[in-house]
Amino acid sequence: MIVLEKPIVITYLKKRGLIAKYLKAKNNIIGDDFRAVDLKKRQPYSDNIWYFRIDKKYRALAEKVDDTLYVFHISDHQ
Repeated sequence: MIVLEKPIVITYLKKRGLIAKYLKAKNNIIGDDFRAVDLKKRQPYSDNIWYFRIDKKYRALAEKVDDTLYVFHISDHQ
């Protein structure tokens, strides 16, 4: 699976010092280790929005198109 980010996501990650954690989560998805990042589809399922864990506090929201995840938002899960 391919993972791509919007530029605003990169800025958000840099401000909070999450680049290394995000890259580790991204490499787990690329390596098909979905359980390590808890990759799941959000409800309603028809919206085709997926989320995965960066660490205990932050989650990434992405849209899946074919075999590509487009990360468009990082949220403070707590």
